[in-house]
Amino acid sequence: MSITRRTAAVIAAASLALPALAFTASPAAADTNCGSWPGNGIADHDIETRTVSAGGRTVTFALVNQRFSDHSFSAFRSGYQSGDQTWVDRSYDGGTTWSQCGPFNSKFSNDLNNYHNWMRACVRFNGSSFCTPWHYDT
Repeated sequence: MSITRRTAAVIAAASLALPALAFTASPAAADTNCGSWPGNGIADHDIETRTVSAGGRTVTFALVNQRFSDHSFSAFRSGYQSGDQTWVDRSYDGGTTWSQCGPFNSKFSNDLNNYHNWMRACVRFNGSSFCTPWHYDT
């Protein structure tokens, strides 16, 4: 009977510890508010753009701001191929810690509210990841 109680105690302790392990501080925690598919394109403008090369390919991607809705998303502007990924990182402390919305196997990421947030667009292709500089939206 004591083995059963001991086993139950170990299982109970482990089940209580697992959520704490899953949510320990990390630079790129999962974002619980991961936005929605980008809007209709009205008043979109690129606020940070970057062109990068890896594995013989060159792509251009951007952090796109939807001025009317105060949302931003990541978009491949050129060089996208099926299987490439894009996402947005959002930070409330200038990039010391951030949450990641994505990655999405698409030319666009979901959009996120950017008002008073630090945001950057990121992509992954040919096994390499790249991000734009952080941008603060006021």
